[in-house]
Order: sequence, then structure tokens, then C-alpha cells
Amino acid sequence: MKMMYPREAERAQRERMAVFYERARSPVMRDIERRVCGCDYGASSWTTRAEANVLSEMLGLKPGDHLLDVGAGSGWPGLYMASQRGCDVTLVDLPLAGLRIASRRALLDHNVGRCSVTVADAAQLPFGLATFDALSHSDLLCCLMDKQAALESCRQVLRVSGRMALTVISLARGLTALQKARAIEAGPLFVEAPMAYPELLRETGWRVIEVQDLSAASIALCRQFIASDNERREELIELLGQSDFDDRQSLWYARLSGLREGLLRRQLFVATPVG
Repeated sequence: MKMMYPREAERAQRERMAVFYERARSPVMRDIERRVCGCDYGASSWTTRAEANVLSEMLGLKPGDHLLDVGAGSGWPGLYMASQRGCDVTLVDLPLAGLRIASRRALLDHNVGRCSVTVADAAQLPFGLATFDALSHSDLLCCLMDKQAALESCRQVLRVSGRMALTVISLARGLTALQKARAIEAGPLFVEAPMAYPELLRETGWRVIEVQDLSAASIALCRQFIASDNERREELIELLGQSDFDDRQSLWYARLSGLREGLLRRQLFVATPVG
């Protein structure tokens, strides 16, 4: 296998995501997403409808607030949270394909607040200081190389009274060298972090106010995706091709194994800016 530098890997990942967002619009992918996650936005994160409801509650979203959803993809869960709570929302991501889909979905959702989309890097958010009342990102940091810069950038654009809610997949603590290698192989592209997330958040200017372990729910999610994919196997192979279908199944099995064996974990953090 050809070795890729981190920036090349990030670029290749963005290209794969652009393809994913287009495929996710197909009837079979939307049906699977509705069955497993309770939504049909073409979600690229593991956030379910029930989880999105918890996130919006933890953020305390209300009409008049301005939510920033970083790594928003095709609009899930930022658009949904804004439509449920009646707040304004700004969606940020790098693959333009996902944001185009999100813009069209915003019209369908009839959100009473305003929606805007911005193509930008999470590590260099192009907004003024203290612009937003709330901020969310779902399973984003485990797909970014520069996690510190992203968290620092998020802190700068959030008001001191605001909250950030995020979900992230990470390596479990206390792994042997062999276990760590297996966990990295099973996890998202940049699952390895320079330190544990509570410490990383503190180092980048955040005060953690709540932590939840979502690993058990994520194990169930993997199993549901595997079962649903197998039920719609022929349709998915027609859409994706045999090789990509096999890769999709292998990924779900790898993530399931990593979570079930305690090598990976998925957590939710709620934090506020310090100072």
C-alpha cells in the first residue's frame, strides 16, 4: 500500500466524502439511514435522531440563538437541531458537495431561523470573535489531523456564555502496543489524539461540564448498519459496486470489533470557553 502523508490523507478523505454525500441521496441509502439513525439527511456521523435531541437540549438552543455546526456535511444534525429549536444555523465544512445538499435541505425543512453555509477548515474558522451562541460537531475531531487548532478556533468564535457539544471516537486508555495498533486500524483516519480528550479540551481553553460514554449505543448502531446493509445487499452492490460494498461492511465490522473489545470508545462532551 502506498504511504500517504497526513495532508494527502486528509485531501483523499475529503474526496471520498464528496462521493459519499452524492451516493447518500439514493433511495436505498436514505432508507437505511432512516431505519438506523432516524434521519435521512445523508449523515456522515454516527449521530442518531435521539442523540441529536440530546445535543440540542444540552446546548440549550432557543429561537434567536445562532448555532455553528462544524463539519456539517449535508446538514445533519445542525439543520435538524435548528428546525426543532427555531434558531439560526451556520453550517461549515470543506467538501462543497455536502454543503450544496444541505442548502437544498434547508429549504425543505422550512426552518424559521436563518441558515447559511460556509466552505472552511475547522482549524481556521472565518468568523469574528464571540460570534455564536452554541457550537456542535459530530465525530469530527477523529477525522482531523490538527485537533488542537480546531478546538482553539471553535473557542474563539463562541461567546463566553455559550456551549460546545461534540461527539468523538477515540482510543481507549491503557492499551498495549498491539491493541493500540489494532484500534488505530479499526478507527477513523485520525482517531489517535495527542492526549485524552478531557485534557485536550482543557489545554485548548475549554471547561468540560459533562461527559457521556456512547460506546454501548455505538455498538448497537454498528450491528444495525451491518444487518440493514445485508438486507439491502443487492441494491447496495448495484449502487456502490462489489468492492465498495465489501469495504463498507469491513469497516462496520472493524468498528464493531474495536468498540466491543474496548479498544475504541465514543464519547459526548459538553464544554464552555474559559475566559
